[in-house]
Amino acid sequence: MFKGLGAGSAAAFLMLATPAAAQTAPAPAQTPPTIDRATGEEMVKGMFAQVDANRDGVADAAEQQAVLDAVKAQGAPEQALASIRRIFAEGVGPDGKLTLASFTKARMTAFDKADANHDGKLDAAEQAAATAAAGQPK
Repeated sequence: MFKGLGAGSAAAFLMLATPAAAQTAPAPAQTPPTIDRATGEEMVKGMFAQVDANRDGVADAAEQQAVLDAVKAQGAPEQALASIRRIFAEGVGPDGKLTLASFTKARMTAFDKADANHDGKLDAAEQAAATAAAGQPK
């Protein structure tokens, strides 16, 4: 459950990391795969589906809190929880709801912003830059 929330290869636009406590030994550094826009959108839709537990197309406050609680229980640091809260907040549409459409639009806007060379793909350098930028105060 919530396995997509820790997907390191999507860190550039999902801004979520696997908690260090879950690792038993330091893993060798791996270059994340390049993510094309279509794959990124599918990842975002999959992430939303994991949040929208009752499948009504709206990730309500209780469903969002359930995700935060589950990630916290896995040992995620507060910084990761803050990133998830920010992602939820950015995905709220004009109607005040976090829907699949509003969430996808927000995450794909973040994808496009991270795509520095505008080739429709996030390579390892773009993912790293977006992750670093997400940690900076706004």
